[in-house]
Amino acid sequence: MLTRLRVKGFKSLEDVEVRFGPFTCIAGANGVGKSNLFDAILFLKNLSNTPIIEAANSIRNSGKQRTSIASLFTQTVSSQASVMEFEVDMLVGNSVTDDFSRDAKPKVTYLQYRLAFKYVRSTASSPEGIELVHESLNFIQKGSAKEELGFFVDKEFFDSAYVGSSKIDFIYTEKESNVVKIRQDQTSGAPISIPISKADRTILSNINTIDRPTALAARREMQSWTLLQLESSSLRRPDDFLSKSTVSEHGEHLPATLDRLGKNQEIANQLANLLPEVKNVFVDVDEKRQLKTLYLETINHIKHEARALSDGTLRFLALAIIAADDESGGLICLEEPENGIHPARIQAIVTLLYQMAVDPKYAVGDDNPLRQIIINTHSPLVVQHIAAEDIVVSQSYKRDGASLSVFRPIENTWRCKSGNSTVAIGTLVDYLQTDNSMVESAHGKPGLSQMYKHQMDLLSK
Repeated sequence: MLTRLRVKGFKSLEDVEVRFGPFTCIAGANGVGKSNLFDAILFLKNLSNTPIIEAANSIRNSGKQRTSIASLFTQTVSSQASVMEFEVDMLVGNSVTDDFSRDAKPKVTYLQYRLAFKYVRSTASSPEGIELVHESLNFIQKGSAKEELGFFVDKEFFDSAYVGSSKIDFIYTEKESNVVKIRQDQTSGAPISIPISKADRTILSNINTIDRPTALAARREMQSWTLLQLESSSLRRPDDFLSKSTVSEHGEHLPATLDRLGKNQEIANQLANLLPEVKNVFVDVDEKRQLKTLYLETINHIKHEARALSDGTLRFLALAIIAADDESGGLICLEEPENGIHPARIQAIVTLLYQMAVDPKYAVGDDNPLRQIIINTHSPLVVQHIAAEDIVVSQSYKRDGASLSVFRPIENTWRCKSGNSTVAIGTLVDYLQTDNSMVESAHGKPGLSQMYKHQMDLLSK
């Protein structure tokens, strides 16, 4: 679970810090940096899997040409950042499995990971590049953990999520020698030293065994981060008998996953919140052709194959299947969840997204997986159903001819820290372009318009 992200020098994120809860909505107009924040999260995910240059080249670009490394570093008219930095606070699972199917437990589960990269200009003999200059992995003390989390957590949740203790940093960089050192979780034994200038991957991405379970748990957490990009063709596709039985980031494997879960009625009930005429969803298993095909059945006993369903219905169905899958944990990012959904059904999808996120009032477990949801949207219809404390507003500012990004929480909510700028509720209500009616959020907390009306009532007394 990603609880805090600070980014400096990456695309339009000159110097931003965002705190995340179980559910976070990044709201703002188009072109203010919402997608760049997601790109930063995915860059970190890819760095946990692939070489640095490959992770950099995988970052989406608006054009069709290969991504320029220079374009990833914050640029203004007269200058360009030479260093890109990331600071990540995360809760990791209390057990981890290595590449050889061996299990172990991390020494502590609330970690802080830091990375820094330097831009390397091209020369006559070599292309431009990106070089690792700092990497570290340490931990957040238990005594300050609740304050660092920020959002409300019940004791039951905290005791299950924060496990263990430590007296050491697990990965650290010696500036004098330009060497990264990796410690075993036990304090005894000499650390491994790696010259940082020769690293073509992050140190964390090389850890794949239980010899260092805490670092491996951090890597596994980052590997689980996903940007859902649900595609029509993938959502409609049947599965063969060898298909994976987890929903992919593009929406593949709905039939195989539903067949494994066997939670047809539970998922149908969720879908009925969007389409009241839904009676059931099920998988037709064709032994002869070795195919699994997903069907929807209406209350009139009409059966529709997945390929005949609308994009909006399939997107909602995919989310309902993921929500029902306790093996689907980690961080899920979703851009513009309102796409393909009728305005009258927006609250249904927002409610489902809230339900997908871990509930901090209960212990983490099979029935409450450590799953986190981050969405971005420019839709007032979505934002008016989000609790004010779950909203971060994305805005842009101009400096030296460049449009740069800032992310601000709503005033008087838990994300507000001393010295940080906030967004007034009235400002966001103006953005919503609503009539300030009493709109409750999909999670039962006060919605924006409710909070705004409450403030106005207090001022009038």
